[in-house]
Amino acid sequence: MRFARYSAHGEIAYGVVEGQVVRQITGTPFEAYRVTDHSHRLAEVRLLAPCTPSKVLCMAVNYVSHAGVVPGTGAPNMPTQPEPFLKAPTTIIGPEEPIVIPRIYEGRVDEEGEVVVVIGKRCKRVSKEDALSYVLGYTCGNDVSARQWQSGDRQWWRGKSSDTFAPIGPFIVTELDHANITFRIRVNGKEIREGNTKDLAYDIPTIISFISQVMTLEPGDVIFTGTPGRPAEIKAGDTVEMEAEGVGVLRNPVRAEE
Repeated sequence: MRFARYSAHGEIAYGVVEGQVVRQITGTPFEAYRVTDHSHRLAEVRLLAPCTPSKVLCMAVNYVSHAGVVPGTGAPNMPTQPEPFLKAPTTIIGPEEPIVIPRIYEGRVDEEGEVVVVIGKRCKRVSKEDALSYVLGYTCGNDVSARQWQSGDRQWWRGKSSDTFAPIGPFIVTELDHANITFRIRVNGKEIREGNTKDLAYDIPTIISFISQVMTLEPGDVIFTGTPGRPAEIKAGDTVEMEAEGVGVLRNPVRAEE
């Protein structure tokens, strides 16, 4: 099933997407709902971020291809356990909304296209074996990163949590094989990288279980699972696309703050 969150005629609603039509549901996908007879063509609505998380978690260095090397060994410098970090909820934006580079920032900004897990029900101290039963579905995401702040500050709060630095969308899709989602990142139409969740260092059940041992995940919370390879620099005027098979294309222009 494919869920959208959208705006139409001044109203924000959730709906089930069937082809090029979205059928409004009562309430949200995170609770009991029914599909109504009120529908719109997708071309007639504005797609929003598909959920409004209370927490945005991201996995640091979760692909070998994204890791540096241990000095003197040539071996990948991988973490010995999952390494999640937090982004502020105010980083969340939806499809076609601009990624805004703060006016006070001078330096490199990178895209980090990633598959994103959307939590479906309250999740606390779950096992790896049970973790997937707490997942509603998957969407596309972009863990935008201001590298000078990320490397120069003692904390990552500016480098990772500037407003608009976590686009997600366009839909939440429930019936995907979490261990085999192929995705591609493009900048200005040029494909930069390709990845697949089969190559995650720590798979999705593992990271959900790990996080839930100490932090309660609520319905609508999201987990960015990591990015492969070397991210591309993005600048004002660029357009970034993250496409995951079975989900669709998350497209965002890049702007400088006025």
